[in-house]
Amino acid sequence: MYVKVLCLDGGGIRGLIILEILEAIEKEAGKPIKDLFDWIGGTSTGEIIALGIATGKTRLASFSY
Repeated sequence: MYVKVLCLDGGGIRGLIILEILEAIEKEAGKPIKDLFDWIGGTSTGEIIALGIATGKTRLASFSY
């Protein structure tokens, strides 16, 4: 059995890079990011992004600049 974990790094403005990468993965997979992973977490900015994704209250595209 495999567990798919998404761990997002912090770093303030670098969160924008994370968002672009996650949006590309989401488009390629054709599914929301939260449906692709069993566990989602992070530190600092990464945790804020992870919280938005995991709760399903925020669309990933709305994070984009």
